[in-house]
Amino acid sequence: MKNFIYMLVVSYFLMGCTSKEEEALRLEKLTESTFTTTLYNYTKFDLFSILYKDVAVPFDIEDAANGGSVFFRNSGRVLMDNNQEVAGGGDTCCLIWNKSTDKPLKIKVVWSVIYDLDSFDGKLSDKRDKRSFKGRGRGSAWCEAVVEVNPAEADFKADRVILHFLVDGTVQAELATLQTEKPLPSSLVEKHSTPLPEGQFCKNEIDNPFYGIPRAPHRE
Repeated sequence: MKNFIYMLVVSYFLMGCTSKEEEALRLEKLTESTFTTTLYNYTKFDLFSILYKDVAVPFDIEDAANGGSVFFRNSGRVLMDNNQEVAGGGDTCCLIWNKSTDKPLKIKVVWSVIYDLDSFDGKLSDKRDKRSFKGRGRGSAWCEAVVEVNPAEADFKADRVILHFLVDGTVQAELATLQTEKPLPSSLVEKHSTPLPEGQFCKNEIDNPFYGIPRAPHRE
């Protein structure tokens, strides 16, 4: 009987070890598929609440990966290959990327262009819920684009998604690493430097994607 109990204890101990090993492997695999997001803003407008998701799945605005925002007043500056500065947003975590990273795939990107910052700041201080506005908010317009994400260079294991917002309304995306991420070549940026018509702030303006969505109950 003592031998049986001993074997049972050992079995439970081994099961516990296996469970811990499996959990460690699961966390390691999760880490390998976790990506951050870096933003480059080549336009003259602030960008707010950049969200994106694989086009293969329904776009749930509250479940989309959050790429952050790029406000000129507090964003870093990065030099392009012609020494021109471009605003770069800090890395935002986290996107769980379960797709192959060695071939292109498509994402839907949704963001807000802030064309009148003073008015927009007034909106932020307004007590009305932004979910009650269907169209343009104060000093801002919501936009969307379907973007092909280019694979990373073959010699590197990608761990971040880079989004580039260009003057003509084009959005480009690529996979990279902390060591390989950089602004687009100035020659490519120049090809997308034609401003949009007056009063237009992106190629595809949409209604406020948060409109009508109930706010989640507050929990302590």
